[in-house]
Amino acid sequence: MKLYIYSPTEAGLTGDWPSGQLRLEGTVVTNPIDADVFVVPGALHMFKAAWELDRLKYMKVPGAAQRHVFFHCSDDEVQYGKPCMFIRCNTRPWNLISDPNTISWAWPVEDYSECIAPPTDGFKYDVSFQGWNWSDVRKMSTGACRASSLNLDFATYSNFSGYLTDPNHPTYDLKENDRRRREFRRSMKESRVALCPESIPGVFPYRFFEAMSAGRVPVLVGSGFVFPFASFTIFVDREEARLTADVIADRLRKFSDSDLVEMGMLARQYWERYLDSRRWPSLMTLAVEKALERETSNH
Repeated sequence: MKLYIYSPTEAGLTGDWPSGQLRLEGTVVTNPIDADVFVVPGALHMFKAAWELDRLKYMKVPGAAQRHVFFHCSDDEVQYGKPCMFIRCNTRPWNLISDPNTISWAWPVEDYSECIAPPTDGFKYDVSFQGWNWSDVRKMSTGACRASSLNLDFATYSNFSGYLTDPNHPTYDLKENDRRRREFRRSMKESRVALCPESIPGVFPYRFFEAMSAGRVPVLVGSGFVFPFASFTIFVDREEARLTADVIADRLRKFSDSDLVEMGMLARQYWERYLDSRRWPSLMTLAVEKALERETSNH
């Protein structure tokens, strides 16, 4: 695949591309006529409106908009109404309507391989949840679990852990961040399933992909998700968040610990093969090539 990579100045920037760059595999070309795709390395959310994309020099060349590729790893959302390829970690169902060439993507999470093997003396807890308990769905699902007889390892916080590593944020605290990460890893290893309630409607929570990385069965509470991970996921609809504990208890009665370990290993295998961010350049390249093939076949 031949790549024309926009420079920062071509996108209206005065400095370098910001972090979180899109990297595809292929041959970089300097002549746009030779390009299979036009790559915009910087984060998509730097473009706050659809008209800002038109600043890109080759966007209005006939047939070129469909071959522009962007990457988005942020909660921010703009519906551009463009035929470009938008690789988005925060894909909502309506993005597939407004921007039909959207490629839904996972959030980048750490490799939690040390959590995969259960403790030698067996699981200590039924359900793990460690996180910011701010959305209604999170509050309802964690509240339902706490009111049940399930054996829980919960730690809920009033602030977002991501801010703990930001020197410019009032809650900056590296020691507290390290403590939370250690507890998170321990809790995942010692628990049968991981509670993963949505925080943004329709957007997969980080906890879901972290559970996959850790080889644990995710309990996904929410609705309107784009990825199909039914084979190893326990689903609870957003409207039934108050029944989360009942759903989990029912599944734990039906599945033995060995069943849950097997399901968790399947989740881990999916993560290794399709979601590990260390493989993103090759995985995204494959996704873009498939999108180009579909575009060609449609014409």
